[in-house]
Amino acid sequence: MSDLKKMVVTIKNYDFQAAGDLDELYSRVRLEDEQGNTFYYKQVVVPKCLRGHGAMAKDVPRTWYFKHVAKKSIVLIAYEKADGKVEYDLDDFRVIARTTVLKGIVVALLSIPGGVIAATATFGLGLVIIPMGVYYGYRNVFRLPKMLSRKKLIDEFSAFGISVR
Repeated sequence: MSDLKKMVVTIKNYDFQAAGDLDELYSRVRLEDEQGNTFYYKQVVVPKCLRGHGAMAKDVPRTWYFKHVAKKSIVLIAYEKADGKVEYDLDDFRVIARTTVLKGIVVALLSIPGGVIAATATFGLGLVIIPMGVYYGYRNVFRLPKMLSRKKLIDEFSAFGISVR
């Protein structure tokens, strides 16, 4: 399970990939930390409430609070403004967690006929799609909502000294 991490980053560049009702997805995000080390994330999910407050401003140092979803994919949970105020919206994460459950169920169920169809066309090699779809469904139904639950986020914020009302 991914723990909440805190890091001061400066965004150098990114590619906008997609936008939903609650969040936006950025790909190929290049960041620089306080020591000047450059690193990349393949995908960064940012809630729209944080985007509107300036979480994705380029060439401005920001303190990010984030969680790893995969090795090179993160979800931005909160960020700290220059005046020290931490911006977050836990209600958005409740809705995001619910939608991931629905997406997980759909992916798991559709991987079975998709795998059978692909297996027919590829003489059985397409059956690999079924366990991959079931794994992604499991991850979206159980792991991601638990990682983004309100109780867990409040506990992790309190570890950083942030009080949530």
